[in-house]
Amino acid sequence: MDDIQALLRKNLELTEENNRLLHKMRRGAIWGGIMKLLWLAVIIGVPVYLYFTFLAPIMEQVLGAAQSAQEVGIKVQGIQDQIKSGDVEGILNFFKQQQ
Repeated sequence: MDDIQALLRKNLELTEENNRLLHKMRRGAIWGGIMKLLWLAVIIGVPVYLYFTFLAPIMEQVLGAAQSAQEVGIKVQGIQDQIKSGDVEGILNFFKQQQ
C-alpha cells in the first residue's frame, strides 16, 4: 500500500511540474508572437515613416527641377529650330517675351 501511495505522490509531483512547464512554454510562445509582431511593425514602419518625412519632399524638389530643366530644353530646342530656319524675327520676338 505504501508503494502505491508513493508512486501516486511521485506521479502527482511530476504532473504538477509538467503543468508548470507547459504554462511557461505557452506564456513564452505568446510573448514571442507579440514581440514578432512588434518587430515586424518596426521593420515596416520605420522605412515608411522615413520615406514620407525625408525622402518624399526631396524627391518632389528633384522632380520639379527636372521638369523645369526639361521646359528650358524645349525652349532652347525651339530657338535652335528658328535659327536653323533663319527666322530672325521669331527669335527677337521670343527674347522680347522673356523680358
